[in-house]
Amino acid sequence: MSPATIREEEVYTDPDLIIKLREKLVSFLTQIPGTLNQEGDESRVASIGKDCVCSGGTGWEPERVAVVDGGGNVMALNAGYIGIAAALGILIEGRRVRKREVSEPEIVPPTPSELSYYEAYDQVKSVVDKLREAMVFETAYNLLDEEPDLLIIDGALIPYHALVKPVAGTRLELEAFERYRKAVVRLHAEAEKRGVGLIGVVKRPRSKYLSHWLGVDGFDHVVLSRLLDEGEYSPAPPKEPPRVQEALHEDLYRIVAATRPRFTFLRTSPSQPPYRVDFSHNTAYLCKEILAYLYKTRTREGIPYPLMKVDEEVKITNRLLRELYEDALHDAINKYIEQGFNAIIPVLPEYGGV
Repeated sequence: MSPATIREEEVYTDPDLIIKLREKLVSFLTQIPGTLNQEGDESRVASIGKDCVCSGGTGWEPERVAVVDGGGNVMALNAGYIGIAAALGILIEGRRVRKREVSEPEIVPPTPSELSYYEAYDQVKSVVDKLREAMVFETAYNLLDEEPDLLIIDGALIPYHALVKPVAGTRLELEAFERYRKAVVRLHAEAEKRGVGLIGVVKRPRSKYLSHWLGVDGFDHVVLSRLLDEGEYSPAPPKEPPRVQEALHEDLYRIVAATRPRFTFLRTSPSQPPYRVDFSHNTAYLCKEILAYLYKTRTREGIPYPLMKVDEEVKITNRLLRELYEDALHDAINKYIEQGFNAIIPVLPEYGGV
C-alpha cells in the first residue's frame, strides 16, 4: 500500500436526509436571535461601562512585541489515537519578524506501549489541549529574555472550564494540567518582575461573566455585540472575573487568585463579535494603549496582525497532519514491509480516521 493510494472518502448522502437536515437547521437557527435578544439586556449591559480606543490614553505604543500560540491535533490509527502538540513564539518589531522560538513538539501518549490505554478520541484530545496550553506559557516565558515591551498570548489568561475538566483522569491528563498551572503562575510572576506587559487575546470566547453580574443570558461576546461599535470596548475599565463557583471551577479559581487577571471585550470589526482581552493585573493600567495597538494593527478580518501571523505559522490542520502522517507512514512501510502486510496494520489509519 502506497501513501498515494490514501484518498478522501467520497460521501453520497441521501437526498431526503439532506432535506430533513436543512429544515431542522432553518427552524432552529431562526429562533436564536429572538431567544437571545431580550428586552432590557442592553441597558443592563451598558451599566458596566464602555469606552473607545480613539480617546484618551498616554500615547504609549509597544515597539517590540512577542506573541505566542500553540497547535495540536489528534489522529486515529489501528493501534490507537495519537495526539501531537506544539507551540511557537515570534518577536515582532514594526511588521518584521525578528526571532522565532519553536518548542519541541510532543506526542500523546509519549510511548507506543501506552496507545491501548486510551479508548476514545476525547481522552487523548483532553491531554493534548492541556499540554498545548502549557507549552504556550513555557514558550512565552522563554521569550521574556528578548525584552519585549508587550507579550501576547493567543488565548486566555483566564483559563476556561474545559481545560481543567478531567475526561478520564489519567496520569498524563493530570500531569498536563499541573504543568499548565505551574507555567501560567511562573509566567505572570516573571513578567511582573521584569516589567513586561502581558495580555491574552481570546478570539472565540465562551465566557458568561456578564450573566453572573447582570442576569443576561448568552455568551459575553454575543451579548456585547449589541452594545459595542467598532473600536469600542467593555467593561471599561477591565474587570476581574467573578469569583463564584458557577463562573470558575475550583482549580481555575486557584490560578485566578494567584495571578489576578482582568478582562474586557474589544470590537475590531463591525462584521465580527468582540474579542476578549485578558490583562495581567500589573498591565491593566495600560489597557487603553494596548487596546489601541491591537485595533491599529488589525487586518481586514479584524484580527490584530501579530495574532494572525503566529496563528498561521503554528496551526496544525487536519490536512497538514495527514500529509505529515503519509510521509512518516512511507518510512514505516519501508522498515516493516518485509515482515508482511500484517506488520504494518497498527500504523495504518483506522477506518475514517485520517
